[in-house]
Amino acid sequence: MKKTLFVLFLAISGFLTSCTTSYYVVRHGEKTTAPPKDPVLSETGMARAQKLKAQLKDKGIKKIYSSNTQRTKMTAQPLADVLGVQIEVYNPLDQLPFIEKLKSSRDNTLVVAHSNTIKQVLNGLAGKEVLAKDLDESEYDNIYVIKRSKSGKATVKAGKY
Repeated sequence: MKKTLFVLFLAISGFLTSCTTSYYVVRHGEKTTAPPKDPVLSETGMARAQKLKAQLKDKGIKKIYSSNTQRTKMTAQPLADVLGVQIEVYNPLDQLPFIEKLKSSRDNTLVVAHSNTIKQVLNGLAGKEVLAKDLDESEYDNIYVIKRSKSGKATVKAGKY
């Protein structure tokens, strides 16, 4: 009897977990000042990308999105490498179709954005205002986790990485 209840519990837990999609939204790591139009990550930014990999490698991420800049792709690359996932480029200037694409996906996803684009991605996925303004230029360590049920209900947690 105990075995049967345990198996039933595991089955229900697995079903409930599979009904939720997790989106992890971060800003790229710290950047250098060169090249001026498309800077790369600094040593601190590279270390932050490694922290992100360590924090997310066991989260079942199947999709990774980045804008088409060196700093965002470099932030995502360590996790992409360990997971064997290709980084997909999105257009941060055309957020609405991108957000709708994310909402229709059932894959756990990482989105690496910029201080002035995180707000739109986060608020769009949450379906409500979570951030009222862009991130400060000095903020690099925020991670936002949006969990969306199949019904579309979203919960948001903010943390650090």
